[in-house]
Amino acid sequence: MSIERVHVGSLEGLAEGSPLPLDGEESHHLARVRRAQAGDPVRAHDGRGRIAHAVIDRIEKGKDGWIVWLRVAQVEVCPPTTPRVEVWAPAPKGDRLSAMIEGLAQVGAAAWIPLICQRAVVEPRETKMDRLRRIAEEATKQCGRAWTLEIGEPASLARAFEDGVPVILADAHGQSLATIDGPTVRLLIGPEGGLTPEELAEVRSRGGRASCFGPHVMRIETAAVVAAAALLQDASPQR
Repeated sequence: MSIERVHVGSLEGLAEGSPLPLDGEESHHLARVRRAQAGDPVRAHDGRGRIAHAVIDRIEKGKDGWIVWLRVAQVEVCPPTTPRVEVWAPAPKGDRLSAMIEGLAQVGAAAWIPLICQRAVVEPRETKMDRLRRIAEEATKQCGRAWTLEIGEPASLARAFEDGVPVILADAHGQSLATIDGPTVRLLIGPEGGLTPEELAEVRSRGGRASCFGPHVMRIETAAVVAAAALLQDASPQR
């Protein structure tokens, strides 16, 4: 029997036997799209490291829509994936940005920060950022990860070096990937056309390492996902 996955706001404080009501889109999807029934197993994710293993207790039709009542069997607390990979990359155009967020969530990246640089051509508006957060939540549910991919605020190149976290620049002319030191690494992806000579010099002067992740030049969304996956290839799963 397949296990349905749902996203909830918080699982904090729940214990074995606790009721967990679902409403809105999640309950409608279970009740009307998936045709779930009482007794079916459900896995609820809050995106903050908690996963509730539950079964459907009952399904009710309220005046504002369907309500699915879950009965919690166990709440699992999962540590974040190590290393924590933060992807600092400009936003690619159009639907390519959504595809990048889905890909980063699936491979296990911890965060995406829109990188501000001279050749960046897209600055996502707040409405777009909200949509990307919803995409990250859906991807969390789809791939079963315990921690939702964080969607950060736009940040400059200089800010990536402020707190001493190791920084790796994806560069087709860089060296082979070296060993990662520390629990967190920042992955820089340049814009279409690449970083300017001045920006490249800044990366080098601040101690950033250029690493090659493939034999060809990739688009932003491809490079981000491929490089993040390479950095996480030896990581333990969140659950």
